[in-house]
Amino acid sequence: MRIVVCCPDPEDKKLSAFALKQLSGTEAAPVEAELMADAAFARACKKKACDAFVYFDLALGAKRVLELAAKLEEIEGCAWGVIDRAGESDDPASWFFEGACDFVGPALFKAGFGPGRLGAALGYASLAEACDETAEGEHDDFPGWAGLEEGTDIPVRFCYAAIGNQKGLLERIGEKRLDKLREDFSVFLESWSKECGGIVWIKESSGCLMLFPRQDAGINPVLAAFRLLLDRALIGYEVFKLETPLTFRFAFHAGHTMWRKPGATGSVVAEDVNFSFHLGMKAAGDGVILVSNEAARAVPAFLGDLFSPSGSFEGRAILASRKFKN
Repeated sequence: MRIVVCCPDPEDKKLSAFALKQLSGTEAAPVEAELMADAAFARACKKKACDAFVYFDLALGAKRVLELAAKLEEIEGCAWGVIDRAGESDDPASWFFEGACDFVGPALFKAGFGPGRLGAALGYASLAEACDETAEGEHDDFPGWAGLEEGTDIPVRFCYAAIGNQKGLLERIGEKRLDKLREDFSVFLESWSKECGGIVWIKESSGCLMLFPRQDAGINPVLAAFRLLLDRALIGYEVFKLETPLTFRFAFHAGHTMWRKPGATGSVVAEDVNFSFHLGMKAAGDGVILVSNEAARAVPAFLGDLFSPSGSFEGRAILASRKFKN
């Protein structure tokens, strides 16, 4: 895969060192990354000769980055990300709203990529298969939901998901339509969780608790939640037939529970189940993804810069995504 770094100065030594060490000679990008001045990049786009994953150096300025990124829209096989080594962006998540597929903040620029990091970003951009960063021998022997025995203790990732701003929605659409929206959302989560290898396990009036294998068995669920937040306006209109703004809240945790089939979970008593409900119902905010420290490995590496420590909840350290603005 060809990697291009578009920047004001192709002779920038720090940027060159980063590109050589982090963006070149990997399985995802077997050739050396190329630094290109913005004027040369614009000419290449005009000739449609820029089939690459492009990292824009934010030293170009946000306006110029968006101008250049727009030129990639008509070129097949291209995607882009942002390198913000100076920490200029107040809202990194906003770049994903604009179409970015990666964001490299100051900490990641300094520390460098871990194994599979670049491949994961390319996978998100649908330019390569996302790499599995799990070390050999760390995979759980998961038999599938149908293969689990009743009453056995299983390690899982929990995800509590709910529609956000339900009080505001009640005022806008009324109680009857809100109840229908909650029902439709739980049905939507059935197929949504299945794409991530999971299931909707417990349905409550306010939200749903889903289970996922400890290792990805489909789309990474944190990534899927991220995409759902980015597309919430379109999904609200196309899926739920709402013209009023719609948002969601997510809370992830990892732990153990006794297995019972969906619909027969009344006898389940587990600390991790209770914590997952509490995290989602009491701590999660609209347009935010919360992740307990136990579930931190579920966050794809290329989204790492969008999460930061957010104190603790019920004695457990918590990460929170940057606020997703409208």
